[in-house]
Amino acid sequence: MFKCELLIGGQTHDVTNDLKNWDDFELLQKRPAYDGVVRSFSTQFEFVKNAYRLLKNEFYTNYLSSEGTVIFSLRNNNWEYDEVFRCALDFSTYSEDGLIAYINAIDNTLAAIIKAKKNIQYEYPVADIDVRSLKYDRLKMQSEYQYVPYQTDNEKENQGEYDFDEVGEFPAMMRSSLTFPLLYTTAETTKEADKIVDIKNIYNLYPDKENVYSRDYIFRNVSKYEDIKIEVSYDFVVTSLNGNRFSMHLLVWRPGQDDRPERVDYVPIIHLPLSTGHVKGTRTLSVPHGCNFVCCFLKESVIDELKVRISDFKKFSISFDTVGEPADINVISPNTILSKLLSSMTENTIEYQGSIDYFLPSSAGIKFNRLLERTYIMAAESARGLPKAKIYTSYKKFCDWMEAEFGYVPVISGNEVTFTHRDVLFTNTVVKELGKKINDYELMVNEGIVYSSVKVGYDKQDYDSINGRDEFRFTNEFSTGLKLLDNTLSLISPYRADAYGIEFLVQKRGEDTTDNSSDNDVFFVDCVKNPSTGTLDLHRPYSSAQLSGLLSPETMFNLGYSPRFMLEEGVSKRCILFFV
Repeated sequence: MFKCELLIGGQTHDVTNDLKNWDDFELLQKRPAYDGVVRSFSTQFEFVKNAYRLLKNEFYTNYLSSEGTVIFSLRNNNWEYDEVFRCALDFSTYSEDGLIAYINAIDNTLAAIIKAKKNIQYEYPVADIDVRSLKYDRLKMQSEYQYVPYQTDNEKENQGEYDFDEVGEFPAMMRSSLTFPLLYTTAETTKEADKIVDIKNIYNLYPDKENVYSRDYIFRNVSKYEDIKIEVSYDFVVTSLNGNRFSMHLLVWRPGQDDRPERVDYVPIIHLPLSTGHVKGTRTLSVPHGCNFVCCFLKESVIDELKVRISDFKKFSISFDTVGEPADINVISPNTILSKLLSSMTENTIEYQGSIDYFLPSSAGIKFNRLLERTYIMAAESARGLPKAKIYTSYKKFCDWMEAEFGYVPVISGNEVTFTHRDVLFTNTVVKELGKKINDYELMVNEGIVYSSVKVGYDKQDYDSINGRDEFRFTNEFSTGLKLLDNTLSLISPYRADAYGIEFLVQKRGEDTTDNSSDNDVFFVDCVKNPSTGTLDLHRPYSSAQLSGLLSPETMFNLGYSPRFMLEEGVSKRCILFFV
């Protein structure tokens, strides 16, 4: 049995018998999906008798400054009343006909505010938020330079052939090794690579006489201390046009005494002298700082002139890895973002509380969600190092991220919202045995939340880089085995976890006047506290030996956020059983 009360002028009045439209009153508890229960109720009331007089007196005394609250309570088994809910009355909707006072309630509960404002996107200056500092020690990136043979004869080049005649007047002993004329065409590089590498073209089978040695390179390590390990790939056919035999080699050299070259590393790619051959393969060399790299022909006879033709040219490239300088990035805890969103939605008009329950049910009892505890949110503009970085998000995006990534859903009780794992909401516990003394019982299947497939992961990103092919955090789709309905459960995170996306943004640091398509995106990272510095470090729990198929397994991070882990750990297999 319900009781209705009016709170006016600081006094509570029992108006249970004065509510005229009891038959229209509804109090509903709904579970719209696989998350928490949401309460809804009727908001229009008709009051008579003493309630009518109380409302009329309040309105005519204070007009639009009038205040009143309606309270509903439910009698328990001890014949005592427990308050179910209360809400303020909206006197701007007050009307009366001399017998009945009509007035609407203001559903200013947290649930109602969230429902109305959950899709609004807010922007927060990162400088105004409580943040932690992440020491981002970068992702190893691969750079690649592409070359083609240099050809002055356009007709030959159009035919895919490149002819070279030995040039230069030098003593015979200086003409045994001749440089391969190569022209740099395209590159896939990073700022870090451009700082430590110098690229040159070679236009002749042998350089001009002046300053010969210092110009004999297509790749030079100009760093002060760093050795560069390069991978040289090549694929072409080379033929002697005058029958003279030759071999080929890759050479790393440094200027020695009197600027004469000193050999540092030497890798043959044609071992025995021949007059024609298909040169194809990949070789690895180390280019120390201050050293140069070049590809050379080695004549069998130093006194014979060399004339060669390159045909069926497919590739000559140099690739190597670099790691950029560490960067400090401000990151934000999920609890802080939740608090900011609740503050914005409520506009501080009501008291509220938001929290995240890090405890998980398990067969062994209660365990702690360490992955969620280590997770921090990062604004794209913070990754770029913009001085006035902002983070852009909405409550709905936050909820979608928590559900897709961790299987967490909001549970709203009064003016408190708690994000908890879905497993907590679905147990085998009997809350209340209804027995057989019930009326108008109906059981229906909600077809809208029965799924035949599940999409999980992230929106696929397009990168203008060869390194982007290493990214594995995108959308995966799985079948539940159910064929009755064609419904798909979407667990796509609106926040991003792609490591390369973060790295590419960090590479944009210093370009403050240009926009980036990812500037409004929100990322998140797996971090651990560094006890010696107090800052956060990237969490890399796996060794290179445990990871296969990655370009840089030793520097990869955010591995715990793969679509597979999202399905198996974040959402959990038990929850997937609900979908089938």
